[in-house]
Amino acid sequence: MNNPKVELREYLDKLIHRYLNIKSMSQQYKSILEWKTPTRIEALNLGSYFFQLVAYSLERTVLVELSMLLSQREERSLLDWLKKAGEHTAAVKPTRYNPNYSGGKREPIKPKEYRALIDGQIAQLDARKDIIERIKARRDKAIAHLDKAYFDDPKAVYRDYPLSDNDIDDLMEVVSSILRKHHSCLFEADIRMEVSSVHTVDTVLQYTRAFMRVRKDFDLIKKGFMSRLYMLDDYQGKSDKTVT
Repeated sequence: MNNPKVELREYLDKLIHRYLNIKSMSQQYKSILEWKTPTRIEALNLGSYFFQLVAYSLERTVLVELSMLLSQREERSLLDWLKKAGEHTAAVKPTRYNPNYSGGKREPIKPKEYRALIDGQIAQLDARKDIIERIKARRDKAIAHLDKAYFDDPKAVYRDYPLSDNDIDDLMEVVSSILRKHHSCLFEADIRMEVSSVHTVDTVLQYTRAFMRVRKDFDLIKKGFMSRLYMLDDYQGKSDKTVT
């Protein structure tokens, strides 16, 4: 590295953005599954095939992205960043907030202490190596490549390499904690490790369900409400048709 202080910060920033995308996809996938209840399924069924495709794609993409982010073999990964940060700690110059530190400035973290922090984080990931390997196995045998055994029997990959929601959530929480900690140390600011947006699958399904209910509201229909008009591309509403 020619300039570890700058390069490792840029590298970390890219890793954080990749993680945020993974978490966002994971949240959208979970949202779709949460609509599979007796009181909500009607809205999901309106676009059933589409949402099945979306859920299928999101689940596989999350596994692929997580595998790359946590792989020991990728040229760029969280483990690669941690090792490089440990090697160049003196140049990186991490700091932390300490209200008792003189001058009101952030307190420099000693290289030995920062390396110990990194070693502890690598140990956290090592403790979840089995989960990471199962994610990688699913990617290699059923997503990135057409392994004959799993092509002929798609359910076999779930039996041979089981993954629970708790496994994925725990792993992502560890990754989030690591990235957030280093963002604080290197960028001198806390960060919210999720994408905040009102434009989600929940919003789409809520509006879908609301419109489906309105179409069955006989009181509105008696007053002249015609739902089919609202489905036309060029309909903008007419004052003389306004429902009061």
